[in-house]
Amino acid sequence: MEYFLSTGKEDLTLVEGIREPEGFKKTPELAKAWMESVPSIDISEQYIVFTPLAEVDTAREEPKVVVFYANPDQLTALIVLANYGRPGHDSVIAPFAAGCQTTCLFPWSEATEERPRAVIGMTDISVRPRIDADLLSFSVPYVMFKEMEDNVPGSFLDKHEWKQIAERIPGK
Repeated sequence: MEYFLSTGKEDLTLVEGIREPEGFKKTPELAKAWMESVPSIDISEQYIVFTPLAEVDTAREEPKVVVFYANPDQLTALIVLANYGRPGHDSVIAPFAAGCQTTCLFPWSEATEERPRAVIGMTDISVRPRIDADLLSFSVPYVMFKEMEDNVPGSFLDKHEWKQIAERIPGK
């Protein structure tokens, strides 16, 4: 895999019809080091279900991660809200990883942290052609989502600056 992610190798077998290496890392060594740095989590559940949050009965189950697909204006608001009630400036990360890793794996791992962070995703070059050009994902551990939701009243979302931006969001 480290060769597929980097420079390739003469005897590299085809991966789903892709003939050339992805070139996401400069060397196989860097690719291997990156692969070893990606969180490894043990998921005890047999299935992971993606469902609209409005359809989740939180009396019966608690979501692990909430995923938004956001345009730049929406993403801006989510980043500001994620940092609104916290000290510092690092409540959101944008790691280099596959689309599924940034949408699911990294946020699931963050959910186990004392101070979980939200994750900007879908920045994977190989996944970008499969989603709308103006969208990225913003995945947040559920506990952090609740924190963000509680911080909405009195925040910038009620202010003139945000209202100007919100007017240009399609389908608001």
